[in-house]
Amino acid sequence: MLSNNLSKTYLCGGYLRLSKEDDDIAKSETLQSNSIENQKEYIEDYLQSKPEIRVVDFYIDDGYSGVNFDRPDFQRMLQDIKDKKINCVIVKDLSRLGRNYIEVGKYIERLFPFLGVRFIAINDNYDSETANITDTHLVLPVKSFVNDTYCRQNSQK
Repeated sequence: MLSNNLSKTYLCGGYLRLSKEDDDIAKSETLQSNSIENQKEYIEDYLQSKPEIRVVDFYIDDGYSGVNFDRPDFQRMLQDIKDKKINCVIVKDLSRLGRNYIEVGKYIERLFPFLGVRFIAINDNYDSETANITDTHLVLPVKSFVNDTYCRQNSQK
């Protein structure tokens, strides 16, 4: 009897986004900068302990709001998913993916699973491969709602 000890290899796209409203400088000494370079290094550091994940490309939308998903590199990433070039998306945190509560949920809960895409938000300690129903249906929507509210409050100021 043969045993299958081969673990799945993931072809990963690192998604980096920085809005003009996000500010490049952290608000306090305990928070990390959201800069594009910082996000990239953060993802690369995280992946050093994940040999099953290989970065294929970084998708960078610098200066784009997280409110809508009509961002050039986000759309390029979606096309690469559909073309089977990547099957894993990793972000520093959920707010980098987007700040629209409904749309973020659509991607994480429906589209990515439908397309067989593993999704990882490092700072939110979320990995769709190991997430339980509470993470996916309670914790992530609450965090996403907070990100959406933050964006709305900033636009009102």
